[in-house]
Amino acid sequence: MADKKKSIATTGMVPLGVSVAAEVLSSIGMPGGSLLASLVDAYQEKKRAEASELLIEEIAAGRHGPVNFDTDDVDPLIAVTLRFARAVEIGSSRENLKLLAQVIAGLKKNRALSGDAFMRWAGVLEQMTRDELVLIGIAYRAQKDYTVSHREGETGVWARIIQGLLDAGYTDGDISPLAGCVTRYGLLSLHSGFGGVSGYEPTSWLMELGELADLELVTTKND
Repeated sequence: MADKKKSIATTGMVPLGVSVAAEVLSSIGMPGGSLLASLVDAYQEKKRAEASELLIEEIAAGRHGPVNFDTDDVDPLIAVTLRFARAVEIGSSRENLKLLAQVIAGLKKNRALSGDAFMRWAGVLEQMTRDELVLIGIAYRAQKDYTVSHREGETGVWARIIQGLLDAGYTDGDISPLAGCVTRYGLLSLHSGFGGVSGYEPTSWLMELGELADLELVTTKND
């Protein structure tokens, strides 16, 4: 039987950030430096438990309904679960982890579960800020609505994104810098018109991701 996982406090494998924080607390004469590693242990254990429960819920009865795995899925499932655990360890928020769990279930539902396929999206979703999550959700909805109901002379996708962000609590000055940040993930691209750049538009990657995960999970700047 495998040994029970030891904490970072008992194994001595204390993360660099914990070591630095403990040293600083000690050097300025504040109590708590020696307790910091154990506090980190408790926090990380709580996060692991919450993330495991979240992933199990998504697989059992989440966005894609019940997802069944068979023996051929063992290796890719191990790979994606380990990658999911990495996102937990680096401190990804609950919303980010929920989206990652939905991607795992969605890939399996589409018979496309593999370590490489999941890593593509994990590298994007695990580090996105709340503001970026709001933007991609609004952009996804704007593109879907535009595709379904577009008529000549109606508002374009970028104008719909702008209005959606304003309604979500952002200011005019927030919007272009935020969209510029999201382009680094390949989910938005610059849209050029007469006279130069006229805005941003969703890419095929964003629309593909939107089929795997509920991108409208985070809808406002401050919930």
